Amino acid sequence: MAWEDFFMEVGALPDYLATGIDISEFNGDVNIAALRGKVDFIIIRCGFGGDYSSQDDSQYRLNVQKCRAAGIPFGVYLYSYARNTDMARSEARHTLRLLREMRVERALYGVWYDVEDKTLPTGEQLVDNCLTYCEEMRRAGYYCGIYASLSWMLNRLNSPRLSHIDRWVAQWNSTLDYPGAGMWQYTDRGIINGKIFDMNRAFRDYPAIIEGEDWTDMTREEVAKLARQEAQTVYNE
Repeated sequence: MAWEDFFMEVGALPDYLATGIDISEFNGDVNIAALRGKVDFIIIRCGFGGDYSSQDDSQYRLNVQKCRAAGIPFGVYLYSYARNTDMARSEARHTLRLLREMRVERALYGVWYDVEDKTLPTGEQLVDNCLTYCEEMRRAGYYCGIYASLSWMLNRLNSPRLSHIDRWVAQWNSTLDYPGAGMWQYTDRGIINGKIFDMNRAFRDYPAIIEGEDWTDMTREEVAKLARQEAQTVYNE
């Protein structure tokens, strides 16, 4: 099954399969070990904007290490400031550099492009940026989707050109008004162990999808080979 076909077939999913949180440096030093048994997954911010080390999330590396130590599957997201496709490519390089540095060959809850900043372009330029970033991630062997608010999904990201790309929708509400979303950020006021987190529900079995590779036409061996080649390129630089 090709990447372009997958999301056209899944349709709306009425029941969520897993509950998780998303975290960044703004959450501080999170005690991830204490979250075992309380969350099914964590989405970690790796950075923001283009490929500059100053724009890496200061807690990203520690958060990846702590998720691994706790045995909690994770995904990553990057906060976009891209005004054109060149900047979107730089943001893809930024994400890939950080994934490879931490040897994340499979982000079991995906890679997500966070599209919400008020400085972002509108119209076809925004669509082009999303397509550019997601395609760069897919070519590198990573499952990729878009994060945005419900309003942006309905009004700025409703192009049919994006219909094959998974959606993580932010709607802080008791119900989700976006059929077919893969994930739902349903509150920014969830409390676990006395700490406040953004809370999310996954409607798809992302580990099964990503490990099964139904979303890509590349074989596991081809993905691994590409990852090794690109990691060597980064090392040589």
